[in-house]
Amino acid sequence: MTTTGYRLLDDARRAVRPLLEREAGRLPATLRHRAVLHFGWDAPDSGTGKAVRPALVLATSRALGGDEHTALTVAAAVELVHNFTLIHDDVHDQDAERHGRPALWTVCGASEALLVGNALLALGIRTLSGLRGADVLAECAIELCEGQSLDIGFERRDEVSLDECLRMSAGKTGSLIAAACSLTALNADAGTAAVRAFHDFGTELGIAFQRANDLLGIWGDERATGKPTGSDLARLKKTLPVVHALRSAPELAELYARGVELDEAQTRRAAALVAASGAREWAEAEVHRRVDLALAHVREYESSELTTLAKLAFAYYRSLSSVDS
Repeated sequence: MTTTGYRLLDDARRAVRPLLEREAGRLPATLRHRAVLHFGWDAPDSGTGKAVRPALVLATSRALGGDEHTALTVAAAVELVHNFTLIHDDVHDQDAERHGRPALWTVCGASEALLVGNALLALGIRTLSGLRGADVLAECAIELCEGQSLDIGFERRDEVSLDECLRMSAGKTGSLIAAACSLTALNADAGTAAVRAFHDFGTELGIAFQRANDLLGIWGDERATGKPTGSDLARLKKTLPVVHALRSAPELAELYARGVELDEAQTRRAAALVAASGAREWAEAEVHRRVDLALAHVREYESSELTTLAKLAFAYYRSLSSVDS
C-alpha cells in the first residue's frame, strides 16, 4: 500500500479507538471482556482491523466539510456493526484466526461468540441514536445478514450465477461501506444528491473490496493473512473467481461436485484450474473496474483522500497475495 494510504488508515484507527473502547465499556462485564479479546485491546499496542470504514467516514466528512466529532461517532457505530459481522463470519466459516489472533469463538465457544457479535450490533445502532440515520444502519444490518445467508447458501448448491455473486457482495460488503459513507454525508447536511452519490460510491467500493477478499481466499499469502492459502477453495466456497471458472473448467466442477473438503494437493490443483481459466485476471480487472465506478460517483468532490482509499482495494490484495501462486 502507499505511504499515504497507510497513514490514513493508521490515523483513523487511532482516532476511532477511544470511542470504540468507551462504547464497549458500557457492555455487561462478561460481554465487555470478550469484546476486548476480539478487538485485541488486551495486548499492548494491539488492535484489530484495517480501519478502512473509519478512514472512509473521516475522508467523506472532510470532503463535505462535516464535523469531525460527528464523523467519529458515525465511524464508531459502523465499526461496531462491522465487527458483529466478523465474529459471525468466523463462526460460520470456522476460521480459527482473525488478524493474527485466535478468533473469538475458539476462545469462548461459538454460542458465546455469537452473543458478543449480537451485542456489538445493538451497540453500534445505539451509538448512532443521537445522530441521523439509525434506521439506515438497522436496514444495513438486515442487508448484511441477507448477504451472509446467500454466501452460506451457495455452499449447498451445485450452481451459482455471477449475478447472484454480485448480489451477495453488494449485501455482505457493499452495504456497510455504502452506509458508512452515506450516513456521514447525511449527518454533514450535504443534501440528497450527495447522500446518494456517497451511497453509490460505497456500494461499488465495497464490491471491489469483496472481490479482493475473494482473490485472497484463493491466493492469499498465509504469512500475511493468517489463513491457509486456498482456504476458500479447500472449503468449496463459491466465490466470484470460482463461479467464473466453473463455467469452463470441468475438472474444477468435478472437485466441487464431490462435496468433500479438499486436501492440500487438491487445493493447489483447484487454484491452478481457476487461474488457467482466466478467472484470476478477470477478477483482478473487476477490482479495478469497480474502483473506477466508485470514484466516478464522487468525482465532483475532488478528494485525494477518497481516491487514495479507494485505490487501496487492489493494493490491499496485492500486498497480501502470494507471489508464488
